[in-house]
Amino acid sequence: MQNFFLIGKLATLGFWILPVLALCGVFPDPWGFRILAIAFVIFLAHLGELVFVFGKLKAAGRAEMPDVVMVILVGLFHWVPILRKS
Repeated sequence: MQNFFLIGKLATLGFWILPVLALCGVFPDPWGFRILAIAFVIFLAHLGELVFVFGKLKAAGRAEMPDVVMVILVGLFHWVPILRKS
């Protein structure tokens, strides 16, 4: 199960490369806009996820800035293993 979360983290971090490339103009229209729109929706979902999970992370002693950034970037692939351990 640990490998699943590691692969999920790597895949999600790899996804975030696409919006950066879209901002650099690598993708032709309309693909660049679509990638940015999808990234924005995922970013908002991860922010909402952080709102719901922050209290549990704080109780587990893992509510530091690196953990917050990782929840925003990779979502549940970061916080589920933490909460399973505590």
